[in-house]
Amino acid sequence: MGLDMYLQGHKFTPTHDGKHQRQKTDGYEVVSLRLDLGQWRKHWALHNFIEQNYSDGEGGNEFPLDPNQLLEIAEAVEQGRLPDANYSPETDDHWKEPEQVAQTAKNLRDASAWLQRDDGFWRDVEYTGSW
Repeated sequence: MGLDMYLQGHKFTPTHDGKHQRQKTDGYEVVSLRLDLGQWRKHWALHNFIEQNYSDGEGGNEFPLDPNQLLEIAEAVEQGRLPDANYSPETDDHWKEPEQVAQTAKNLRDASAWLQRDDGFWRDVEYTGSW
């Protein structure tokens, strides 16, 4: 079974305060942008951690995350506190390699910092697991 995982940012451009002007594409205003903040494939340990700790109990596969939650997940990744995935030894070991741990934690920390920017745009971050 495959698992594709996405960390996406949504950036909305408000116009009520006159600070921002919306760009146009194909003659229409661009109200918001969807940004790719990170992707993983078959990182079951990370998915299980997010699902176990941040699910709303509805059984979905999309989870909004706030800056503190993103930092908590990054720390869990760095400290090796993700649950055993038991997907396959080869795949599970790949995500435990120091370079992969560092990149995953960086993506999560960067997403937290992006959410906290104070520049007048409205932002949210969502994790999605798809299989």
